[in-house]
Amino acid sequence: MQRVLLCFVAVVALSISASAAPAAPVDPTARTVKTPAFTVQWSATDPEEILSLSWNGSANLTNTAPLFPYCPGDSEFFGNSWDTDNDVNFASPVGWGTTGTWMATGQPGVGVMSSASGCFGTSGIPVQTRYRFADSGESVNTFTVRRSFFFGATPFTHDLRPYIPRLFPRDSYSQVIHPDASGTSLVTEDASPCDFGCRVTDWNGTWFAVNDPTTGAGMIVLHQQSRFTTALWVDMEGASATTASSVALVQPPDGFRGTVTDVQAFCFYDAGVWKPSLTLPAGCDIAGGGES
Repeated sequence: MQRVLLCFVAVVALSISASAAPAAPVDPTARTVKTPAFTVQWSATDPEEILSLSWNGSANLTNTAPLFPYCPGDSEFFGNSWDTDNDVNFASPVGWGTTGTWMATGQPGVGVMSSASGCFGTSGIPVQTRYRFADSGESVNTFTVRRSFFFGATPFTHDLRPYIPRLFPRDSYSQVIHPDASGTSLVTEDASPCDFGCRVTDWNGTWFAVNDPTTGAGMIVLHQQSRFTTALWVDMEGASATTASSVALVQPPDGFRGTVTDVQAFCFYDAGVWKPSLTLPAGCDIAGGGES
């Protein structure tokens, strides 16, 4: 009787333990990440394309759109990569025509290997993108992205926006706030006139915030120091109705060659978390970085 009772208790304990086990934060089949702060959904066809991003239970904070109807797939999405041209010199290392693999990594994280070809501006450059999320602590409102471009011996002769975050709707997130070149004063840019992009050089290259002046909510973008000259590219997009302000790496005299790695972190906030100042909120930092 005692042996039967012990077996019953063990089975019940195992059942309770299994039912109480938390769901995995990264689902490779659904291509989703769910943490206490974020729910992120990637495309089933384009491994680089983030279709939706929710912070602390919000509605979708981003949007997607094709650039032109004659090439399949979206080109405007959270996480695409373009140059800074909007004409015949347009280059799109990550955007439409992107294929590759998507996989779960630890801590929790996501790894993507991709290349874009077959569409205007693409050239088959191999790209690796790694995401790292926090599931507890002060960094729970932040995720880090490390993206590497494998240009090889062929120079990439464009300025490069390595990772373009997009917030929706653009009319709400109309401000870009950043330190000046000296790092001692805050500057507020009105993004509304920048439908074709505005280059800002009065910036120290460390961080900027895309801000909703009405609600006080937004996203801080931190940039790890790079060996390349950087500029702040303030941008508004019509097709996806998103803000698309991002870091721009200025091409060296002979273009980008070999492997170029860029590391950024994205910290989401509301008026209760942070009010724009030179002091960033706790936990807003870059985790798991590396050299650019």
